[in-house]
Amino acid sequence: MALSSGRVGSGAFQEKFDRAEFAHDRSGVRYRVYADRKGYFFAFDKASPEATIHGSKPLEFFIGSGAVGRSYLFAVDGFLFQAPVSYYSGPGSWDLSPGYQNDDRLSLTRPVEPACLQCHASRLQPLPGTQNGFASTPFLEAGVSCERCHGAGESHIAKMKSGRIGAPREIVNPAKLDPDRRDSVCAQCHLSGEVSVVKARSFQPGERIADYLTVFVRSGGSAGMKVTSHFEKLSQSACKRASGDRLWCGTCHDAHSPPGELRKKCLDCHEPAACKERPAVRLQRKDDCIGCHMPRNPVADVEHAVYTDHSIPKRPRSAPAAATRDLTLVPFGGSKASTRDLALAYASLAAPGDQPRIRKLLLAAQAEAPDDVEVLLHLAYLSNHDEAIPMYEQVLRTDPSQVVAAVNLGSVLMKRGQVRRAIALWKDALARSPGLEGATLNLASAQFRAGDLAAAEATLVKALGLNPDNTLARKLLREVRQARRQ
Repeated sequence: MALSSGRVGSGAFQEKFDRAEFAHDRSGVRYRVYADRKGYFFAFDKASPEATIHGSKPLEFFIGSGAVGRSYLFAVDGFLFQAPVSYYSGPGSWDLSPGYQNDDRLSLTRPVEPACLQCHASRLQPLPGTQNGFASTPFLEAGVSCERCHGAGESHIAKMKSGRIGAPREIVNPAKLDPDRRDSVCAQCHLSGEVSVVKARSFQPGERIADYLTVFVRSGGSAGMKVTSHFEKLSQSACKRASGDRLWCGTCHDAHSPPGELRKKCLDCHEPAACKERPAVRLQRKDDCIGCHMPRNPVADVEHAVYTDHSIPKRPRSAPAAATRDLTLVPFGGSKASTRDLALAYASLAAPGDQPRIRKLLLAAQAEAPDDVEVLLHLAYLSNHDEAIPMYEQVLRTDPSQVVAAVNLGSVLMKRGQVRRAIALWKDALARSPGLEGATLNLASAQFRAGDLAAAEATLVKALGLNPDNTLARKLLREVRQARRQ
């Protein structure tokens, strides 16, 4: 875990660059990743009838130990973005990052928020009031620090320096907690579910994860694996159901070192004679329990990568099973869900045709907590303009950093002819998150309509600096410049 993030080029793991050029047919972009004495870079090229695009960006930070692969971050004016290129250790090659396969153009404005980093890096330094702004060093400690699992270390250090033998060490030992609190330490990063709803306060080791967030799964279960579904999959296994609280992540894993010989862990509970596989097959597979019962399979949310199946199937699955069609959500582990939890969970999924149920849940949640920012934000989106305006305004009074509220309110006000207010809202949103391409286009269009051609041109030039394949921005820029010449 200590190797899960850092500056590129640091650490023992080193990427290879002999298979570092590839093309993405859907977007028409060709990528090339390379390293020189200045660091790592990715270059992009795209030729189209409209324009030829060429450029490069530095890869400044990595996310991932490299055991399966790595993703990368780059910064523009202090704002962090995810690079569209990733390294995959299995094939030893570079390819598109997860989630970019369906893009039909170059994408360079995917923001990296603190929530994206908190399970990979420690002592984050986000800039208050922004979506993806960070100090020049976005995290002070690479990887997962001791405090992620053991709690704040200041009291522990003070106790140990005091010299009082036998004094409480003031530190959390997960193995000595009750099962629910013990398992919560691992679940904070290894339980994804279908959707999670974060509550008002942040999780600390020694607490229950259910007091920090509610994780929902489909009522019929989901057989497909995700990158962070280890916890959920283990709960589905026959081993866990039979062992109960005796089996947990720490039964097989030492968080302080990479996994060792796991067959010995299996034999703590199972007799060697219990295996009914033919001796010749066992010999061929080196008598390895893990190879048969915890195979490495593809996951639903990352291509070119395989992860260990913690559901411990009796027989290896020939192909990953599809998720159930049932969209009924239930809290994982039998925990209780509030009206707010259910409302936000269904609103986050936004299933087609489900808006009446979502709106009903949101209204019930609002009745319980009229000032809840997230409830108001989702409810405003599903409301008519007359209802939405005061909701968006209330969200922004409570939390001015809610850029979605600012962007959406600006769109509503623009349709009502309140151009100046709309422009002010979009400017503020872009100051907090400059990669919002929709807000950029709205702002430039409003500035154009207001007759401020110089401002419109500056807005579009900045947008194309972030992503030169923004075709709508390029088209509008031509119109603005033509108008300025007249």
